[in-house]
Amino acid sequence: MAEPNMNKMLTDYLQSRGYTREEIAKILRKLAEKDHKTMSDAVFDSIGTNPQALDQIIRGMLQGA
Repeated sequence: MAEPNMNKMLTDYLQSRGYTREEIAKILRKLAEKDHKTMSDAVFDSIGTNPQALDQIIRGMLQGA
């Protein structure tokens, strides 16, 4: 998932481009969904095929928790 700093930067940018709060919230939700799907895809793709990559992904998730 995106870092809070990145969300702030994106929010500031979108506000400067005239997007409404509702539009910005929708964009941030869609990005979070995409991040989640990308992470899930990476985990499931790594199961059984690349244990080292899976271990690295899991460690990264635990560090971000």
